[in-house]
Amino acid sequence: MTNHKQKPLTEDAIDTLEKIAGTFPSARRAHAKGQVYDAKFVPNGNAVPYTTAPHLQKEEVSATVRFSNSSTNPTAADILSPVKGMAVKFNLPDGGHNDLIGVSIPLFPAESPEDFIEMIKILTDDKTDKRMALKNLLTRYPDSKEALLKVKELKSHPPASFSELSYYPLHAFYFVNKEGMKQPVRYEWHPMLDKHTLTSREAKETSHDYLMEELDDRLTRGPISFDLIIQLGEEGDPIDDPSKSWPEARTKISIGRLSVISKQTGTPENLLFDPTVVSSGIELSGDPFLKFRHEAYAVSLDRRTNG
Repeated sequence: MTNHKQKPLTEDAIDTLEKIAGTFPSARRAHAKGQVYDAKFVPNGNAVPYTTAPHLQKEEVSATVRFSNSSTNPTAADILSPVKGMAVKFNLPDGGHNDLIGVSIPLFPAESPEDFIEMIKILTDDKTDKRMALKNLLTRYPDSKEALLKVKELKSHPPASFSELSYYPLHAFYFVNKEGMKQPVRYEWHPMLDKHTLTSREAKETSHDYLMEELDDRLTRGPISFDLIIQLGEEGDPIDDPSKSWPEARTKISIGRLSVISKQTGTPENLLFDPTVVSSGIELSGDPFLKFRHEAYAVSLDRRTNG
């Protein structure tokens, strides 16, 4: 009997993503279309009781920010991608980094990497009847409804600007203070600008790259800013499952402000944002998506840089 070796989970995930809109060799396999910007982050000291992370003390650090569409197609129009991304790489004083990868929905639609891959397959297997594919997905994964409703809301009310959205890094992490005490946290990025959405007519009249163009134009008039918020987890909160929210009553604290300054030139081809890249004073939770994303991003990077 022939022994068929099972494909590794991350390889299966990337292969599945490539089937959504085709393969684009030099592009990321998700959030393929994006632009990179130079930024600075100024912590306010509110995180000091919870963590020794160097970028969350009181000294300003530089940062690299990438705004993106979630589509796997780098040539797709901005309006066609409901979920947006903001990835931030904090540049630490010792030369290291801490990465935060946020998206414009507060929950992940799947509770495990295996479920995530199956959900993509359900949505892409039948390319002719999207309504039936979605119904099949909700029948099999009813807990995904809350996250998918958030996606539907974004699709119905497209954003007018990257700079007016909230972004959620989804995963929980542990802050570790100088006494060694651990505090589970989740992050949120809150914009300083009020959110505006497009009308149906405006959405139909947008240019192909309207979000990228709007952001570049806005930055000619000055930086755009986001406050970094932490939500403090308590006993019983789901630490390892990004598809489950924490109670709204949980304490939220502003710990600093990010200012995006200008579009970056000469961005290296191998620029990678990885949610498992954390500084001292921060530890990973047991969320299986963290390990999965680390490995999947490595596969994606290899394919887009080495073919």
